[in-house]
Amino acid sequence: MGEGKRKDVMPLTYEQKIEWLKSYRALDTKIESLTEDLQVWNARATKITASISQEPKAAGSGDQLQRCIDQICELQTEIAQEMEKLRQRKQQIEVAIRALDDKRYRDLLWHRYIEGVSLALTAERMNRSWRWIQELHKEAVESIKIL
Repeated sequence: MGEGKRKDVMPLTYEQKIEWLKSYRALDTKIESLTEDLQVWNARATKITASISQEPKAAGSGDQLQRCIDQICELQTEIAQEMEKLRQRKQQIEVAIRALDDKRYRDLLWHRYIEGVSLALTAERMNRSWRWIQELHKEAVESIKIL
């Protein structure tokens, strides 16, 4: 078992491949949500800072500000970690898609899983029927090799 490849690994099922392909968009959505949370905490910290500067004896404001700062730091760390996972997953998916021999498979999977386009819109972009795209999608997913 040389070069890090295990021969006893079972191939992924169709459903597992779909989940793997969808994971890029899921990570992207998670990062968007965390970024929105970060904006909320930054706004709170800004509000507390303004409150502290206007009221020199604001009780508990320092604790609130520290909680905001702690939350902001945690979110920034989590976003950075998720961004790295996203970058790695996108690269893995792109490599797997580009390795497909059939250009139709590559185009379809790229639209669907990298760009996040629906199968209906993908059918429109590829000038094909939705039913035809569904069948091609199944073939493409079954053909993809996940390393």
